[in-house]
Amino acid sequence: MCRCTAPFHVQLELEKVRNGERVSGQKQFRGRVVRVFRTDSRLTIGDDIEFPLWVCQKGDEPTGPAYIYDDDLAGAAFMEAYLYGTPPSCELAAYEFGVISAPTDQPTMSPADLEKLLDQDREKVATPERVGTAKWWQFWRTPAARNSARDDRNREGRG
Repeated sequence: MCRCTAPFHVQLELEKVRNGERVSGQKQFRGRVVRVFRTDSRLTIGDDIEFPLWVCQKGDEPTGPAYIYDDDLAGAAFMEAYLYGTPPSCELAAYEFGVISAPTDQPTMSPADLEKLLDQDREKVATPERVGTAKWWQFWRTPAARNSARDDRNREGRG
């Protein structure tokens, strides 16, 4: 889990360098660290950092890299992120970043928050134990598919 292993967890004030063009692609983001929640002493408040992040329009999302929608970026002044690298050149730790309206005293993204989200998703996942091992295969069949299979058996006299 990147939130647990990233050496840096910071909030930063983004440098505004917008020339009005709205072209999707990887951009180099720059900012000044305004809050530090985790560091190995190589990154402190007031340090300038940079990292790449893909910017795109809705419907034009890349497969793979972390991205932000251009519309969300347009009003962004602050960001919270988990980072690794050698400051001032950093990389996002997976997709662990978010736009925030202002710096906060407490992090808005924590490993505990991620664990809660994962637990919620785990409860939604169908497993043989939850569905019943003997009927596991039926879980994935839609009512229409079951009706169609029953109709096929009836036509063949196996009803």
